[in-house]
This record gives sequence, C-alpha cells and structure tokens, in this order.
Amino acid sequence: MMKRMTAHRQLLADYAESGSEEAFRELVAAYIGLVHGSALRLVNGQSQLAEDIAQTVFTDLARQAKTLSPEVMVGGWLHRRTCYAAANVMRSERRRLIREREAVEMNSLNSDNSEEALAWAAPVLDEAINQLTAEDRNAIVLRFFERWNLRAIGEALGTTEAAAQKRVERALEKLRGLLARRGVVLSAAALALAIGGATATAAPAELTATISTTALANAPAGTGFTLTTLKIMAMTKLKITVVAAVVALLTVGTATTIVLTRDPSYTPGPHPDPQKIMYEAAADTKAGRYKEALAKDIWYRDNALRYQPAQVGVRNSYALMYWAQLAEKYPPAMKKLKSIREDAIKQLRDTSTDAKSALTAYIVASMIDDGLKEPAKNVDLFKWLDTHNPAAAKQIYALAEADLIQAGEYALCGRYMNADASYKQIMDTYDRTMKTVKQIPKDTGQHLKDFADKNFANQVSRLVAVLVINNRTEEANQVADKAAKQINNPEFATLLTEARNGTVPPKMALTTK
Repeated sequence: MMKRMTAHRQLLADYAESGSEEAFRELVAAYIGLVHGSALRLVNGQSQLAEDIAQTVFTDLARQAKTLSPEVMVGGWLHRRTCYAAANVMRSERRRLIREREAVEMNSLNSDNSEEALAWAAPVLDEAINQLTAEDRNAIVLRFFERWNLRAIGEALGTTEAAAQKRVERALEKLRGLLARRGVVLSAAALALAIGGATATAAPAELTATISTTALANAPAGTGFTLTTLKIMAMTKLKITVVAAVVALLTVGTATTIVLTRDPSYTPGPHPDPQKIMYEAAADTKAGRYKEALAKDIWYRDNALRYQPAQVGVRNSYALMYWAQLAEKYPPAMKKLKSIREDAIKQLRDTSTDAKSALTAYIVASMIDDGLKEPAKNVDLFKWLDTHNPAAAKQIYALAEADLIQAGEYALCGRYMNADASYKQIMDTYDRTMKTVKQIPKDTGQHLKDFADKNFANQVSRLVAVLVINNRTEEANQVADKAAKQINNPEFATLLTEARNGTVPPKMALTTK
C-alpha cells in the first residue's frame, strides 16, 4: 500500500516536473472513481453534473500540480477539491435539500439497516467529510475511498497500525456527529457501510480518457504551455483575428463558403459544447472508437463556429491535429480529410475565384497539409497560384512564407515579401507570448520565454537573409537593427551577422526538453 502511495506521488511529480501526460493519465485512472463517486453523491446522482465536476477537479490538479507539496495526500486533496467544485455548482440545490431534510422526522432515520437512512446520507456525506480536519479527512479517504488497510494507513500517516485504527475510529465518530447535525443519525457500523457502499460506484469507462485529454489540453503541461501549443504559436503567421475572420467564412453560409460533406451519424443534444465535442473525438481516437471520432470531427468542423466563434486559431488547429492523428489510424478519416482538401484546392485553382475566397480555400488546404505533415503541398499550391493567379498569391503570401523559405524558394519569396509586414507578424507573435509569460508561474514563464526568444531570433534571421539574397539589403538592415533592440544576446547577434551576409539559418526545431 505504501508503495502505491509513493507511486502516485511520483506520478504527480513526473507530471509537475516534466509535463508527462502519461503520468497524468495514470493519476486520473487511479482516482477517477474517488472523484466521480464523490461528485455523484454531492449532486444527488445527477451524472452530467458529476462528470463536469470531475473534469473541473482534474483540470485543477493539472494546473496546480507544480505548487503541491511533495508530501500531499493525493486522494485527500482531490476529495477536498471535489467538494469545493460541487459547492460552486450546487448551492441552490443544496439549499433545497437542506430545507427538505429539516422537514423530515429524525426518528425515521434511526435504523442501522434502513435503506432510507443510507440513501439519505449520500447527498450530505461528502460535505460532512469536507468539514473534518485534514488528518481526519485523510484517514477517512484512505480507509474507505482508497480502501487501504490499517497498516498501510499507519505508514502513510507516520504512525503505527494501532494508532491508525484509533485515528479512523475517531474520524468516523466525528463524521457521525456532523451528519447528525444534518438530520442523519447512523451508528458507526451503519456509517461505515454507507461510506463503503457509496464509494463503490464505478465511473463510466470512457470518462477517464475524456477527462485526461480535456484537462491536459486546458492546463499547461509541466505547468507551462503544452509543446503542441508552442508549435501552433510558432507556426502562426497571421493574427488570430485575421484567421478568425477568414475561417468564419467556412460556416456562415456566404457565397465564399466551402461546402463540407455532412455526416448524419453524430447529432449532439441541445446547446452543444464544440470544444467538449472536440476533446471527446480525441478521446474516442485514443480508445479506438474511430467511427465515432470521425463523426464528431466532422460535426466540429461543420458547426463549431456557429456555436462558439472563439473556436478559431489555436483551438481550430488542435481540432485539425486530432483529426490528422485519427487519419493515421483510420482510412475513412484520411479519405474525408483529403476530400476536404481537394475541394479547397479545386476552388483555389478556379481562375474565377476572387482573392478573398482563394484565401479561405488556401487556409483550409494548408491547415490540412500541416496536420498531415505535408508542407511541400503548400509550396506546390502557392507556385501554381504564382503562375495562374498572382493576385491571389499576393493575398495568400503571408500564410505561405514560412513553407516557401523552408523549401528554399527565395526568389519566389522576393516577389511577394513585404519586409515590414513580415517583421510585424513575427513581432506580434513574440509580444503575445511575452504577455502570457507574465501571467504564468515564474519557472514555467522562463521556459516559455526562452522558447519565444529562440523562435523570434530564428524567424527574424531567416527573414533578413532572404531579403539580402533578393538584393534588398537596406530593408534587411532595417529589420535586423529593430530586432537587435528586442533581444540582446551574443547568439542572436551572431545569427544576425550571418543573415546580413545572406546565410539562411535552419528552421528552428520545435522541441522542448
């Protein structure tokens, strides 16, 4: 038992220190029953609310992992957070329950074997446990929720088996007193039976995967940004607001809308949450439920912006990333994804397509190419536009620039590159990242700042070098001089010197240690 506690603390430490998503998922699997069962009792059996509370609790764990003590009792901490989360969503319901309990004759609850008494204890059990001291609460959680034996509890609490037994008995007695004040009178034996029966409730099998995915996506891995988010930030060349305006054309029903194939196999309930559906699709993929995942991916792409306009930029990129992961495992998903891309390319190559529609179509095609790790297709598409529709190519260039530089198409870049606009895009991304750095823990912020500095230096140096190659030396020097004022370190100075001589540095590898 002690080994199990050590293992759970080690999992938490692994996640806090290195952002190990596998460690976090193991923690969720280990404690989902405890959290979900407690939440289910607190909300009087309302399963959807219980799942929402469980999601909140594990997201809190992901966000706060770095700040928790190495000696934390994970189960006790989770139970307390569950009570807090439930309190936030159930205040009005709880007041109603209290009024009902006050109207009930206490004598009807005095039988140890009364099923009515055990059922009545459930809604108030966890709030009573939450009022215990930390030591008593940990004793109850370890004994009845995590089902440890007394010897293991004694080791965990730094005492003997006999002392642990007394601690559990005293905690149980205090809990009886708290319940009695709420109108629930049970003997110690009946209370132990009530707790044991209540904590035996199993969480839905698919809930672990869904909660792990959502919590990790909403909380910074290793208490910082996830690597995926960092990649998306580094690859973004247009402001989020611009991308939002263009991507929105996919769903608002305008003349420039690309019609996507609908799949009627998934229909959410009223008031659907697109972000939740996106994470459910990712969880379905991991669980091997590929058909369900594809149906949800299609629904998200067709409908997300109608319900939540904020589902653009990074979130939209996540959705595509998840779909691409599904496509690697499930041929129908790959076929559907490529068919969407082909529709976009067909529209793009229609010479009657106006520049705004071409931009929309290029975003669709290029995002899919990025998701499928096929950037060369982006380059080929832009080269076709350069030959057949230069006006559209000019409109699209900012999105294609990074892929074109990576492919060595320096002369092609020179025909469309706007030095001021390109530098502004790089600077905007850097500024947004610096604002984020100020809002997150210091050590994580330093990690993100280091990444942003390196990415800024790499992108600026590549821009300067391409300008020099195209005999635009004056513009190159202007960009280099402005950038040097932003980051003043020897490594960047060396990069800029080489760039001023026309040396294009390799694209920065988007990896973290």
